[in-house]
Amino acid sequence: MIKMQRRHFLNTFIGSLIATKHLFSFEKQRSLPGNEILYSRDTTDILVKVLGTAQDGGIPQIGCYCKNCLLARKNPQYSRLISSLAILDLKEKKYFLVDATPEIPIQMDIAYEGLHPEKSGLKNAPQGILLTHAHIGHYTGLMFFGYEAMATWKLPVYCSPRMANFLSKNGPWSQLVHLENISLIELPLDKKYSLTPQVSIIPLQVPHRDEFSDTLGFKISGQERKLLYIPDIQSWEAWPRRIEEEVEKVDIALLDGTFFSPEEYPGRDLSQIGHPFIKKSMEVLREIPKKGETAIYFTHLNHSNLALNPESEERKEVEEKGFRIASERMEFFL
Repeated sequence: MIKMQRRHFLNTFIGSLIATKHLFSFEKQRSLPGNEILYSRDTTDILVKVLGTAQDGGIPQIGCYCKNCLLARKNPQYSRLISSLAILDLKEKKYFLVDATPEIPIQMDIAYEGLHPEKSGLKNAPQGILLTHAHIGHYTGLMFFGYEAMATWKLPVYCSPRMANFLSKNGPWSQLVHLENISLIELPLDKKYSLTPQVSIIPLQVPHRDEFSDTLGFKISGQERKLLYIPDIQSWEAWPRRIEEEVEKVDIALLDGTFFSPEEYPGRDLSQIGHPFIKKSMEVLREIPKKGETAIYFTHLNHSNLALNPESEERKEVEEKGFRIASERMEFFL
C-alpha cells in the first residue's frame, strides 16, 4: 500500500511538472501589464501557489470511469488534486493553506518546497489554515493534525463563526479542538486580517449550499498585488456584490469553474448543485480580459468538466475569450 501511494505521488508529481512547464511557457507570452513580473520574485517575497484545482472528489474521481477519469488514470498528467492554495511568505519562511483537503499530505509537501528547507528533520507544519466551508474537499484534511498523524499543537485554523461552531460541536473535529491540536480563530467578515507583516486577507461571505457552515471566499493581498479566490459559489446573481467589480479590484482571480455548461449531465438539473457555469461566467466577465489588467482563472473543476481536455473545443473557447484554466503548481507573486 505504501509503495503504491509513493508511486502515485511520483507519477502525479512528474506529470504536474510536465504540465506546468508547458503552462508557464504559454503564460509568459501573455500581454498583461506587468506580466514580466507576475511570476517573478524581483519585487516581492509573497507567493501564492496553486496546490489543487479539482472539485471535492478529485480527478480521477472515486468509482468513476468517464472519459476524463479514464484519461487521468492512464496518464497522471491529466489527474488533478482537490482545490487548495498555499500562501507563502518567503522572507518569514512561513506558509498558510487555504482549505484542508483529503489530499493535504501531498499538498503540504508541494507547499513546503517553496520555502527551500535547508535542514532535514524539521516538522513541516503550516503556520495556519484558512477554511472556506464545510464540504468534504475543503476541511476534512484537518484529520491529519490529530494525534493519529501530525499531532500539532494549537495550529491556527481561521474560519467563520459558524464553521468554528460546527468544528467545536461535531466529532471527530471536536476532539482536535478539545486536545488543542488546532486553535479556532473566527474571522470578521469584510475586514482586513494580517497573517504576516507582508500578507493580509479579507474574508468575503458568498452564497453556497451551506448545510453545515457558511461559505467564504478570500481576497489575499501581498506587497504588490491582490488575488481573489472563490472556489465555490451558488451563482454570481445570488451574491449581493457584483463579481465584475470585485474582479477588477484585484490583479488575479481564481473563480469557481466546477462545470463548463449544462451539457455535461444531460437530463440533470445542475443548478440544484449550485455552481456558476464557466460559459455563464465568461459572459458576465467578458469585458475584463479585454482590458488586460486582471488575469482570470477557473478552478474547482468537476471530473465531468468539458474544458478539462487541453485539446477540446471548450478549452479553446475559454482561452480565445481571454480566460484560463488553473493548473497545479502555478505560482503568483503578490
